[in-house]
Amino acid sequence: MNTRGEWVRVGFCEDIPLREGRAVVIDGRAIAVFNLGDRFLAVDNRCPHRGGPLADGIVTGENVVCPLHGWKVDLQNGNVQRPSETPACVKTFATKVEAGTLLLEMSELSSCPRVNGHEAVGEDASLEEQEQKERQYEDLRIS
Repeated sequence: MNTRGEWVRVGFCEDIPLREGRAVVIDGRAIAVFNLGDRFLAVDNRCPHRGGPLADGIVTGENVVCPLHGWKVDLQNGNVQRPSETPACVKTFATKVEAGTLLLEMSELSSCPRVNGHEAVGEDASLEEQEQKERQYEDLRIS
């Protein structure tokens, strides 16, 4: 990962249509970037349920619905909103726009708050940890 607090150019704002997401890869990490009209938000491009591509999901308000199984993720803080009993989240990344160019802040401080018991399940988790989380979520019977 890049050094702490480094801003990385990811593209032109006009290349991300309103209310849609696009996937970008920075240092081997897939990140979903969303255009909400008045701002851009970015999260890991991996749903905590089965690793679905969040950039391909449907944007509803300040959330995205995973295209694979319908999990709803809050784009501001990364917390899973639906199913509500799911204590998982994805990491979020700060964004800014300079002269029509979108930048993401890549740092080890990229957030995934441990609020209400939510915890990150992302690319930096080991395969064993990811499989354990997936088995835990299978019990919820969500498909």
